[in-house]
Amino acid sequence: MTTSIVLSYLLIIFGIAVWILLLPGKKLLSDKATTYISVFGGAFLFASCFINLVPHIYLEGFVTPRLHIKTGAAVLAGFLIQLLLEHVTNGVEHGHNHCHECAEHSHTTHPVTGLLIGLCIHSFIEGMPLVDPDGDIHQGLLYGIVFHNIPITLVLLGLFINNRYSFVRSLWLLLIFAVMTPLGSLCNLLFLPDDKVVQAMLMGVVTGILLHVSVSILFDHDHNRFSWFKLALVLLAFAAAYVTPGCPEIYP
Repeated sequence: MTTSIVLSYLLIIFGIAVWILLLPGKKLLSDKATTYISVFGGAFLFASCFINLVPHIYLEGFVTPRLHIKTGAAVLAGFLIQLLLEHVTNGVEHGHNHCHECAEHSHTTHPVTGLLIGLCIHSFIEGMPLVDPDGDIHQGLLYGIVFHNIPITLVLLGLFINNRYSFVRSLWLLLIFAVMTPLGSLCNLLFLPDDKVVQAMLMGVVTGILLHVSVSILFDHDHNRFSWFKLALVLLAFAAAYVTPGCPEIYP
């Protein structure tokens, strides 16, 4: 089960990559379609935080009042971590390329390199609580990450093309980004203690990161024009998050 879901995640990312890189003069999705995917993904992440992740971290962390406070502090820490990472990534996690200067500096790879490093750190942390020490997958978090990473992949590929990266180099860089989330899960399984409080704190950090990203997407200045279709997308994402299986301890 774990292998099939990870492979599906990688196939989605690489399917988009191959399509765009083989047809560099064409768009896989229009700007409007990309915006709608970002809105759906942001709403799904936001709902998953409160339907799946927050109940989980307080179920595990609410052992004593002191741990209760620490769990909340972990959420705030995740929020601040993402705030710092955005200084490196220029908000690409929102599914938009706010790094317009990258195209202007296409003669150098530094802007893309720094951005990619920031995104890899972001994805690595996101993936750490994805699989618990018993091997169970937090499916709500997984689906949210998949929706969240599709627009990021589109932006990354656009930057690779603007910087005139070769097809092979672009795929290798995308592979590095794509494996960060599974690598974070693997490091959690291998190196972190099998302790419910530790896992709850880790989930709290990721919840803070995802809350920052999802709120930024939903209130992005590019999205602030009211649209009934966008409202319908948000409601659909909320419903999808509600029916998505969540943490194993909460939904046996």
